[in-house]
Amino acid sequence: MKAKTLWIFLAGVVFLTASCRHHWGHRNRMVMDDGTNRVEVRYEGDIQFNEDETGIARISPGGYLEYWRNEDHLLAGMNDKGGLQVELYENGKPIDRASDEGKALEAKVIKGMIGLGFDIDGRMDRLYRRGGYAALLRGVDSVDGDFIRGRYLERILEGDSLSAPVVAAAIARVGDKMGSDYDKNRLLEKVDTLYLKNDSVCAGYMAVVKSIHGDYEKSEALRHFLRGAFPVGQYVGVLDAASTVSGDYERSNVLRELIGHPLAEGKPFDSLLRVVGSMNGDYEKSNLLKQIIQKDAKDGGSWAGLIRTTTTLGGEYERSNVLVEIGQKLPKTDSLRALYMNAAKTVHSDVDYGRVVKAVEM
Repeated sequence: MKAKTLWIFLAGVVFLTASCRHHWGHRNRMVMDDGTNRVEVRYEGDIQFNEDETGIARISPGGYLEYWRNEDHLLAGMNDKGGLQVELYENGKPIDRASDEGKALEAKVIKGMIGLGFDIDGRMDRLYRRGGYAALLRGVDSVDGDFIRGRYLERILEGDSLSAPVVAAAIARVGDKMGSDYDKNRLLEKVDTLYLKNDSVCAGYMAVVKSIHGDYEKSEALRHFLRGAFPVGQYVGVLDAASTVSGDYERSNVLRELIGHPLAEGKPFDSLLRVVGSMNGDYEKSNLLKQIIQKDAKDGGSWAGLIRTTTTLGGEYERSNVLVEIGQKLPKTDSLRALYMNAAKTVHSDVDYGRVVKAVEM
């Protein structure tokens, strides 16, 4: 059985809310214990690593850093002369910092601290200076935990002058690296909708949406996508993702926004009716059909599909109301009228049947 990782946060601890280049008012402590290895970090003050992240460059006066990993230990602070002093122990044995072994151990300690999220903002700044967004993307792969990975991905997705491949790569990592539905949705909502017009970015976005289990988070991610304009060629893909929202209420919220976009007839329209028709709730389904009717479809096949989908409504009252709205706008063709009258026969109430027939004759 895989051991669980335990993080301990003490009262007064601030964990990576900005960066280690803050002046902390209290002792800060981080503890990680996975059942095999125990790592503990205590620190205070302004602590900075060097540019290549192999050594400690500076600690502010009064500050200090202590690191333990099992029997490995680092202690750093300012000595009486105002100089930086670092003590290193490997398996409990003192190691000269200036030696090859000491340099390797100090670099190993810093790498481990960075992996835990220590100096996260400073680390991201250094990565970006060295290699831009590509380096930040690699950084996502080098750290553990949704919180830390999320910080890297936020930095990327909120960046300026992003290319479509960078956005697509960041979205792919949201799907691959982030575990919670909340974090997936939160990060997807940071994607600028302008990038979503790109087919590869859109495809990756929809793949992550489908991986979200919660209907609320999934519907919110789709609604974010729909806040921007998108090519007709992406319409079916959006509907495919929307069909995985199981709750009628959440799905109808998404579909209402989708229907609010310019009408796309043909295959996209057929897909829309299929997703609407598969819903269980008559209330949500009938309201969506009424919204579609108001879009004034031009193609006869679209009207035929609307009539057929309306017959999937379980309640005669809702069915007759939707048919009345269809009848008032139905193109005057013999084939559509015949199809409409067949649908009218599914209404058994004389009063409602009369309303339905009258609507198409007006």
